[in-house]
Amino acid sequence: MHQDPLFESLRLAGLTLPNRVVMTAVKLGYGTEQGEVTNRHIAFYKLRAQGRAGLITTEPLYVQLNGREISTQLGVHEDRLIGGLRWLVESVHAGQGRIMAHVTHAGRAANPKLISADDLVSASPIFGRANGVTPRALTRPGIARAVAAFGEAAGRVRDAGFDALEIPFSHGYLIHQFLSPYTNRREDEYGGTFENRLRFGREVVAAVRSELGSAFPIIVRMNATDYVEGGLTLEDAVEIGQALQGMGVNALSITSGTMCESVPFCLYPIGTPEAGLLPLAARIRGSVSLPVIVAGRIRTPAVARKALAAGQADLIGLGRPFLADPDWVSKAQAGKERSILLCAACHQGCLAELRKGHGTSCVFNPRTGREATVMVTPAAKPRDVMVVGGGPAGLQAAAVAAERCHRVTLYEKESRLGGQLNLGARPPDKQGFFDSIGYLELMARRAGVEIHLNAEIKPEDVAATSPDVVVVATGGIPLSIPFPGLDDTRWLLASELLNGSQDVETPSALVIGGGLVGLETADFLAAQGKQVTLVEMLDEVGADMDALAKAMLTKRLAQRGVIIHTGARIVRFTDSTAIALRGDHEIELPFGTVVMAVGVRSNRSLADALAHGTWEIYVIGDAAEPRKALEAIREGFDVGCRL
Repeated sequence: MHQDPLFESLRLAGLTLPNRVVMTAVKLGYGTEQGEVTNRHIAFYKLRAQGRAGLITTEPLYVQLNGREISTQLGVHEDRLIGGLRWLVESVHAGQGRIMAHVTHAGRAANPKLISADDLVSASPIFGRANGVTPRALTRPGIARAVAAFGEAAGRVRDAGFDALEIPFSHGYLIHQFLSPYTNRREDEYGGTFENRLRFGREVVAAVRSELGSAFPIIVRMNATDYVEGGLTLEDAVEIGQALQGMGVNALSITSGTMCESVPFCLYPIGTPEAGLLPLAARIRGSVSLPVIVAGRIRTPAVARKALAAGQADLIGLGRPFLADPDWVSKAQAGKERSILLCAACHQGCLAELRKGHGTSCVFNPRTGREATVMVTPAAKPRDVMVVGGGPAGLQAAAVAAERCHRVTLYEKESRLGGQLNLGARPPDKQGFFDSIGYLELMARRAGVEIHLNAEIKPEDVAATSPDVVVVATGGIPLSIPFPGLDDTRWLLASELLNGSQDVETPSALVIGGGLVGLETADFLAAQGKQVTLVEMLDEVGADMDALAKAMLTKRLAQRGVIIHTGARIVRFTDSTAIALRGDHEIELPFGTVVMAVGVRSNRSLADALAHGTWEIYVIGDAAEPRKALEAIREGFDVGCRL
């Protein structure tokens, strides 16, 4: 029998990895503002170690204060931090894991809210679109100090007991800023020719190796391409890889994009290609004799195995998939791949929550970021629990309650589970949400939840059953607005379109509402070849969306010819024209079909009718208040834990 390529061992210098899966660096935001490790880090990383990740990479550890991206990022710039980092390493080792420190300086990608404008540095003073600041060029003494900072950080990494160290020549961070002709316009020995632009990175590697010795693994993360005009290309990457091999590094980790100019190709949200870096990594791997790691939306073990078997890479990098499921590796090894919670690349719980200062979490895994405080433990006294509603909140509540040994019955009035997630999975590139629905259903059934579909529950049904606990997760009811003349037009709700019960049969459509649902509805229709116009009362669309997701979606809408009117309020309809008011002026908008995406209201009728019964009652998800899936799933999880 052939060995599974995912679970072959690999040696990097003095370190043996038990399998070919590497958890890549993911910003967490769990630290103190002094850059210190917290209990939140310990619990998070230890769980991933227990899940058998072959090698865990820390979040980026800054080597100088002016290289920070977030206020709660971990530092490695002072000796006082060694003790906390050692605590982190020992906790991962206690979980039978191995851990690599990712040491970095963000350069011009640093957060200008955390440092003074004079302290924002780069190779050259090139304006950064992402943070709106022009850095100053590092002087030769400044370069020397930065090189020394990397070397000193490496000494702290060694003293803390880490198993390996990673340096980013990637993502538009400081070393990459020297490498790329786009950001390096210097005329001294650190600019111009390829060898000059490589000089800073070469000095950093030499300083780090001097501290660590020959047996300590050093991995360099590098771009296959920048996706920036005037930046690094795949041919440049081949040359950089060969140069790094000559410097004595032990492996290359392939990524792409810059955090200032091409953010989507750093973070790979919905709308970017799945596993798109594999052929680029293969090209680099073919030019060097070093082991190559590759990441970038490799969601499933099947894709990972295929990449290894085809020789496209030696190790598979997973970042956000480990946020979704810390047991990705152990489940794959045990042949339980159907039970892996696959990352949907939605960024709603990770990047969006990080931007808000909450720290990284996951929409579909309510324990992510809360491992230190949230546990699923057996209930002291099992009870009869009725869950009404099989959307994400209800499914999560039912699964957790059953896992805790309660007797749980779930009723869903529709013929399928998933609720609003079924609508969210229909727009282009969001099919991964269907996987999440399948996971929630599988977990509920495996925990022993008795599920009834096509079962609409009325107050008398609850009274006849007389459960100990009722969890009302009846969701929301889509809203419509009775515009004058609307009833004389073809119109439908966005929910009717996305659930497949209605179609737009005309060549054109007018979408009313520019929130997430409205924008995705426009995308859904435009992908079918419809001419779509969208109207939003506010001065911007996507006010309820994370900035990156919004930028990706609005760019795609523009490419598909969707016309967007903001600051415009529909006032009436004629047979084939909508009249909107923008300021004091009326505008006419021809259309074929009107699609209404103006929000939902809570479906509280059952909850209100049950409020004075003998049972304990919880109202969760949109039934309590219309919100996003993140809040609904977390609320369901927390209720399941409290019962």
